[in-house]
Parts: sequence; structure tokens; C-alpha cells
Amino acid sequence: MQKEILKLLENDARTTTKQISTMTGLSDTEVTKLIKQAEEDRTILKYKAVINWDRVQDEQVWALIEVKVTPNPDTGFDSAAERISRFPQVRSTYLASGTYDLLLVVAGKTEHEVADFVSQKLAHIE
Repeated sequence: MQKEILKLLENDARTTTKQISTMTGLSDTEVTKLIKQAEEDRTILKYKAVINWDRVQDEQVWALIEVKVTPNPDTGFDSAAERISRFPQVRSTYLASGTYDLLLVVAGKTEHEVADFVSQKLAHIE
């Protein structure tokens, strides 16, 4: 019976002892005792919230993105850097030397939003 209670709590740690007793047929007191025992013997290590960070409005993720650009014969890297810097997600654009030509500082509300920007907008620029 303890295994069934543990599975219920693992699925939703906010399940009350009254709800568990209704689902298992055990008394509320028995459920409370089994949960307390599982906490004491460290079978239950902690209760954890699972957060949908996409719904949190104030989070901001910053990313450094390296970009390889073919320079324009007339304007060099300037025209590509100017086009890229117009996106609202791009906070700064730097000319770089080495393997990549530009270094972008990109911001978004979530990592997913930054990844979408890179794959859906940035990757399609010539």
C-alpha cells in the first residue's frame, strides 16, 4: 500500500491525505503515518514543484551567439551586422576575429524563445 501512496505523491505532491485515503481505502490516520514514516526513513527525499517557465513573465535569458557571415564585397560585414541588429532580441552586435565573424548578445523571456529566434529568424538570414 505504501508504494501506491508514494506513486500518488510522486505524481502530485499536493495530494492531501484525505484524497489519498479515499483513493486507497486506508484511513486518514494510516495515510499520515505511512507518509511520515517515508519522510523519516528518507524514502521521500523532498517535495518538488514543476515549473512551466514559459509562463513566467519576468524571466529573462541572455545568450551569446556566434555567427559566421560572408562579407558583402562593397560593405563588408556592416550590412549583415546592421540587418541582424534590427531584431528586437539582439541587444548588442560585435565584430569578432577567429572562427566566427560576429558575436551577438541576444535576450528573451525563456531559453525556448531565444532558441526559436536563432532557428526561425537568424538561421534564415543570408
